[in-house]
Amino acid sequence: MNINPDYHNEKLTYTDDNLLLDSNGSAIMMGWEKNIMKHSAVEICKNGGDILNVGFGLGFIDNYIQKYNTLIKTHWIIESHPDVQEKMIKEGWLKKENVKVIFKPWQEVIKYLPKFDGIYFDTWLESQKEFDINVKNLLKPKGIYSFFNNPNGGVINNIAKQSYDILKSSFDIIPIEIPIKNDSNQSLKHQYFDTNIKTYFIPKCQLK
Repeated sequence: MNINPDYHNEKLTYTDDNLLLDSNGSAIMMGWEKNIMKHSAVEICKNGGDILNVGFGLGFIDNYIQKYNTLIKTHWIIESHPDVQEKMIKEGWLKKENVKVIFKPWQEVIKYLPKFDGIYFDTWLESQKEFDINVKNLLKPKGIYSFFNNPNGGVINNIAKQSYDILKSSFDIIPIEIPIKNDSNQSLKHQYFDTNIKTYFIPKCQLK
């Protein structure tokens, strides 16, 4: 499985207005995604139990997962970039009682992971298909899998369709509205999919 060395070696920057930028000033994650992560957390935490998130970013989905403390048993986070790891350490994620943080690429640890009741995947410049191939072996019966879906040119992109095929699972598509305009016009300055799209579709795969 491929690990992107260029991404892991470049400097990332967190801004005061909720942006995570790469070394070229392009957005990796943006503040308006918070609503997407809030609703995604609802889906992957529905079974309670053990939850895995791959890719911390701005930490939105992990903060929402923590709101389900009475429902979930453990909360695992895999994050491989040094600058993001530093942010997580400063925010105290390594000290949270039910959180297990792994500071390595998921490709290096995936075969050692336990099974989960819910999984979310959102990394940068990596092949999601490689992760999807392994998802079925990481989910408990009735386990739920979701991921960031970049809706360029359609409701659900080809990666999402591949994920459904790989899992051979039941699936739902959950629509939510995207708050395109916000303070500092982040979406206009750093948008990485069509700004005409006002609705985001959360993909939800569930093992039968």
